[in-house]
Amino acid sequence: MEDKKLIQLIEKNPDKGIQKAMQLYGKAVDTICRSVLQRYEQGLVEEAVSDTFFKLWKNSRQFSTEKGTSLKSWLYSIARNTAVDIRRKNGGVFVSLDDEMETEPVSDISIETEIQKREAKRLLHEVIELLGEPDHQVFLCKYFLFMKNKEIAAKLQISEKKTENILYRGKAKLKELLKERGMTCYEER
Repeated sequence: MEDKKLIQLIEKNPDKGIQKAMQLYGKAVDTICRSVLQRYEQGLVEEAVSDTFFKLWKNSRQFSTEKGTSLKSWLYSIARNTAVDIRRKNGGVFVSLDDEMETEPVSDISIETEIQKREAKRLLHEVIELLGEPDHQVFLCKYFLFMKNKEIAAKLQISEKKTENILYRGKAKLKELLKERGMTCYEER
């Protein structure tokens, strides 16, 4: 569905419009909120997703296709910012180990693989934060919000060329930071 038509539907019939938006973008919004709130209670992730679509409805008149940003990118930015706000508000509410182990594992191998994946994800988030600004924001926009370089440049008010340079140099920095922490990069295997 075209961005402009979806916004019109949200304004004319909020229930149908938000339902359609959730159908189109719900999984991605959930993934974004989970990545920001990865160590927090499931309820906070659900709150972030719900708040994101509420903000889409509440602020739908502010969206304009003339600004050069897609509705998808705009919504993903709302999701990330909403999740970050919730994380700030709930700094000490973490998931318990019991919540994490609710389902029975299939085998010891799957447990080990899952632990390795979680550790790799945690490590990646950690080293991306070490990049500093605006590099940190550029990487989040590119690889977690899936924004195009042009959209990132507009959002962060930097040139598209600077965005490309940050990504190029940042990949080398990330590789070194990950190596220092004992993670083998894919190319080296």
